[in-house]
Amino acid sequence: MKNFFSINKTDNRDADSFDEVPYLAATVSEGVRAKMKEAFSVVEEEYTAPQPTAEEAALKKKMNRYWMLCFGCLMGSIILFFGGTSAGIYTSLPYLHVIDGGLLIASLVFNFKARRLGNQQTKTANDSLKLDFTEAGKKLEEAAAEAARELGVPEQALSVDILPFHYIVKGGERKPAGKKGRFDNVSVSVFVRDGDLCMATAQELYRVPLSEIRGVREYDEDFEIEMWLKPEAEDSDRYKAYGIRKSGILARKGHGYFGVDIGGEYEVLVPCYDFPAVDGLLKLARLS
Repeated sequence: MKNFFSINKTDNRDADSFDEVPYLAATVSEGVRAKMKEAFSVVEEEYTAPQPTAEEAALKKKMNRYWMLCFGCLMGSIILFFGGTSAGIYTSLPYLHVIDGGLLIASLVFNFKARRLGNQQTKTANDSLKLDFTEAGKKLEEAAAEAARELGVPEQALSVDILPFHYIVKGGERKPAGKKGRFDNVSVSVFVRDGDLCMATAQELYRVPLSEIRGVREYDEDFEIEMWLKPEAEDSDRYKAYGIRKSGILARKGHGYFGVDIGGEYEVLVPCYDFPAVDGLLKLARLS
């Protein structure tokens, strides 16, 4: 079964256009596309990866020194132990046990110091990283609102994360373009209109007749998303039960996602924290 939202990156690793599916109903105008492109260019201008500060550089240098000391003491302890055992000198020189134990303890101390400095360096780097997307955010909001009007997205539509499939074609088969279980999640507006399940991305509207939805498959697997897109934090009351955890500055990890079967040929992958809303919408639509 194919992922409904698939992106072919065989010839272009920067490709971001979804493969064509028979359910595409509308796309935004070239004018809105141009506005979105302009907004994303502002994002690139507003965000530049910061250079390491003098404090970060000093911490890294000190941390590396401790790692070298840790490695040296550990190797010395190992060499002394096996060398002394092979030569049978521990009996005549019992103080070697003390030296061996001292080297081992020293390696553990240096390991602890290096790890502590590593954590401190990471915290310093995160504190110095400033993301200011004020202007870009305003432009994106304006373009997104205009796109929603063109696509007919109602204000009460659900905002749901979906998990696309980035792939390359190798040996005639579609293979993941990235790490298994890692997804570049996308926020999609979902609603029901005239007997169709409607899904609107930033630029496209897809309409799937409810009769084409054949069921749901549960994936009992871990997943990682590139960016947490929700306004509430992953550990807020709304999402706490799903055990979502940080795996980077923006990335998050979780367990369990669902595939909504469309026509027996495609599936839309929805992470655990958004599936209850989608499931509720589908059940309500079938009752009406």
